[in-house]
Amino acid sequence: MDTQDKTTPISDTQAVPQPLLDPQGIARRRFARAGAGAAGVILTLHSQPGMAAFSKTMCNSPSGYMSMRPGASAKPQMSCSYNRSHGYWKTHPNEWKTTAGMDSSAKFSSFFICSGSYVALANVTMMQVIDPTRAIKAIDRNNVAMQCVAALVNARASRNAGIPTVLPEDRVIEIWTQFVTKGYYSPGAGMAQWGGADIAAYLVSTFR
Repeated sequence: MDTQDKTTPISDTQAVPQPLLDPQGIARRRFARAGAGAAGVILTLHSQPGMAAFSKTMCNSPSGYMSMRPGASAKPQMSCSYNRSHGYWKTHPNEWKTTAGMDSSAKFSSFFICSGSYVALANVTMMQVIDPTRAIKAIDRNNVAMQCVAALVNARASRNAGIPTVLPEDRVIEIWTQFVTKGYYSPGAGMAQWGGADIAAYLVSTFR
């Protein structure tokens, strides 16, 4: 008796189950949808100084992270030992000095300018920004200041350890300065401008 291959190929129109996204995947997807020029933004970031792609054993660039398919098991930021989230730095205040050479009780204005609707953050400490009261949350509605603090501590810690970082200190400060003075961050000429939610989503995508 002849045997027949009963395997039915999946047509192009058949739905293929998509993998569930973890929190970083959700942030990555949100960032990817930010503006019509998302593809150009990725290329711009890839070409920025301090954002070059490193080998697999080192920190990867945001473009490398963005190019990964949702649900992929390998996560570039896992290779960056100090690429911590704001939650980590909130619960490890002693490591600010030992790894980043920073004091969590230092004023936010010691590192970031405070103007416009963010002028009230001038006398707030760095720790208070990443562990905010209701009043601070009302100011930092999209958590841009919160995520910038975490990114800055990561940059300092990476620099002190002599390892690459996804975002160097000057780039973190540049992102905040543009946002607080213009109300948006422009990743490159002709690219879509990022509002507060877009900036925060991008920064979160660079954390573990």
